[in-house]
Amino acid sequence: MKNSLQTGVTLVELIAVMAISAIILAFAIPGTSSLINHSGRHSVLADLIATLNLARNTAINEQTTVTVCAIGADSKCSSTWSLPITAFRDPGRTREITDVSQIVRVIQPLDTGRLTVSSGIHNYFRFESSGWSRGTLGNFVWCPDSDDNHYAAQIRINMGGRPRTARDHDGDGIVEDSSGNPIDCSSL
Repeated sequence: MKNSLQTGVTLVELIAVMAISAIILAFAIPGTSSLINHSGRHSVLADLIATLNLARNTAINEQTTVTVCAIGADSKCSSTWSLPITAFRDPGRTREITDVSQIVRVIQPLDTGRLTVSSGIHNYFRFESSGWSRGTLGNFVWCPDSDDNHYAAQIRINMGGRPRTARDHDGDGIVEDSSGNPIDCSSL
């Protein structure tokens, strides 16, 4: 007579494991979207601030003009900020890249969220050899794909050419623009 051992799981055990897994996932998934929004915001802010600081420092150190803008296929500044954002040496102030050696840094299009840029009447930011950003003050606003204002971020460029991140001054969890109004992603 042969003794045969059977291995495996019963239907009851399988259902119990699936129920426990479903409960764990129900708690984990909402936290994941928060993590994605925080990560997206941090990544965009870090890239933009690093690029703006590098552009300003290059202008000062090399005593030249540096332009930051979205670059189209024609190598000229575009008003479509979903294109690669590029900082480049622009001594002639033409807002055009004619040689790759002009390029200081490139930020590839965003993977998450959307970027809205306000640069007055211009489609670029320009740093003079003094580091100042005369005539091209403005800001970048990043909103998550969910349009949740609590994860929105704003970077402002002041006349001195320094980027600053907007803060939440009233404690409602939403950063305010320079006028003191909360950032509203649904209106951007």
